[in-house]
Amino acid sequence: MRYPACHDSKSIVQSLLSPVGGSFMRFFEAIPSELFSPLASPNRALYADALDVLYSAYRDNLKIREDALYSMLRSKLEEQLADATFEGEDIDEEELRDISGRARFLIRKLCGKGWFEKERGDDFEEYITVPSYSSRLLELFHQLRDDSSVRGYSYVFNTYSSLKVAHESGSVYEKMSAVYSAYDNTSALINLLQMVYHNVKHYFQMQIDMQDVNQVLASHFNDFGQKVIEAYIRPLKIKDSVPKYRVPIQSVLRSWAENDALLLAMANTALQDKRGDTVAKCRADLLRKIFWIDERYDNMEHDYLDEIDAQVRRYTRAATQKVENLTNRDQNVRGNLNVLLTALSRNRRAGDLVDQIQPVFQFYEQSFLSEKSLWYRKRPGKRTKAVPVLIREADSDADAAAQAAKLLRSEYGRTAIAAYVRGWLGDADIRYSKDLEIRDDKGYIMSLLAVLTSEDPTAGYQIKELGGTFNENGYSIPQMQIRRKEKKK
Repeated sequence: MRYPACHDSKSIVQSLLSPVGGSFMRFFEAIPSELFSPLASPNRALYADALDVLYSAYRDNLKIREDALYSMLRSKLEEQLADATFEGEDIDEEELRDISGRARFLIRKLCGKGWFEKERGDDFEEYITVPSYSSRLLELFHQLRDDSSVRGYSYVFNTYSSLKVAHESGSVYEKMSAVYSAYDNTSALINLLQMVYHNVKHYFQMQIDMQDVNQVLASHFNDFGQKVIEAYIRPLKIKDSVPKYRVPIQSVLRSWAENDALLLAMANTALQDKRGDTVAKCRADLLRKIFWIDERYDNMEHDYLDEIDAQVRRYTRAATQKVENLTNRDQNVRGNLNVLLTALSRNRRAGDLVDQIQPVFQFYEQSFLSEKSLWYRKRPGKRTKAVPVLIREADSDADAAAQAAKLLRSEYGRTAIAAYVRGWLGDADIRYSKDLEIRDDKGYIMSLLAVLTSEDPTAGYQIKELGGTFNENGYSIPQMQIRRKEKKK
């Protein structure tokens, strides 16, 4: 399956439903009602290819002659035209007879459904005219079909550049234009970040059905690595960095917002540019856009970038575990259990057996992998009437309280973990997995608990996972580095 190669597909569709006269135009008032009927027919693949040919002609030529489009359809879709049956289509016998007639039928069909119009030029030749709604849809369809590698646009840098140039210039018009340009770039950046976030979640869903190691690796390194990480996330971290340009962008916008004389001049320029009905409305619109951009850059790292980073980390961990599980599934209990449960899930006749083993394993179907994939809210059963039970208020049990306090101070509490880590470190500031000398179950459990509690700000140590595992005395722990925290002076 191919995915959109460009981020602005959503904006193209939204532009078809742009506000007109203060209200939203109905969809089929903006386009002909039967525009999409060719794409719902048995020959939809042929029509989709024909629309891509139309897009190529529209992109490469200012004037499109009908005979030129006809020649392109014949040369590029010769095999598809020969194999098409056109059952149920309103095609004439003469048109069905050969490839030339079938190409003529495609032109007649697409023109009749509203994808383009015909007009006669001054030279008495027939020319193709593509309406605005059709050009936008053709652009969208081409992006959906395009599988080439793309890169995210430099929205942050473009915003910074336009504001910096306008700020250093004495032109009020350039400053006014820079505000609207910054608003458009910031809106496009938000759309891009939303697309990237949902695309990462989509790869979670794709990974569920993969049962081949090579397929998982190809999806991770080729598709996810190139189409998401290299195309969008890496530029946002290095070239088009929000933290790098955020402060200069906000400084320029805030200085303009605080200058009443400049705002009034920009509002008058916006009025002359037909961006509002009155000076007051233009001034309010400029301030609204400035404050919106400022607020978005304040919250962008927390609301978008951090969330995307978290999803990428979760997906990467899930992909690593998936590869490890598929690689070792014939060599360990977890792999054998995975094979068993997978086979049961695919066998519809095994429903009774699944119902019997489900209470033992407590496994439930997941639609995608996330931080809550191992958690499931137990659904309560149907309530039935029972004999009332008399409840007596009992006095507090001192022995029970003492046992609870002792339980809280168990040998696996945070104090015990910290002491264990200090024992590993000794006089050194840094230790590695090979230095821990895990010999028994307690040491193994303490190593796992130390990893879990290392993110606690009160912990006196930091643990950095290095990737891979370390095996010793039959115990397998992650390759990690334990570093003593420096005490604040």
